[in-house]
Amino acid sequence: MIGINEELKATEAAGAVLSTTNANSNATIRVLREAKYVAALAMTTLPSDKPLNDARHAVVITLSDLVKALETDPTPQQEKIDKAKGAIRNLVWDLKARHGLHPVPKTPS
Repeated sequence: MIGINEELKATEAAGAVLSTTNANSNATIRVLREAKYVAALAMTTLPSDKPLNDARHAVVITLSDLVKALETDPTPQQEKIDKAKGAIRNLVWDLKARHGLHPVPKTPS
């Protein structure tokens, strides 16, 4: 079983490695695969969090495409990296918002 903290940690780690200069290293690919696996697992094992599944699905698809591209072509493909970063950012935001980890925005007085 996977927990929300593990999912958030794996997703944030994937975002962090995509911000490095060497996006096609073996270590980076390992982190991306782990995040993809965790997102896919969360879709099936956390049924109460079904509203997050669209964001999880986007992470699974974009990371799958990116990992495949990085394994076949040593030059990073910026478009795929940017799509993956966007999907990761959305999932991290959704996870934090769903579980109350974002600070409540101040309303103007």
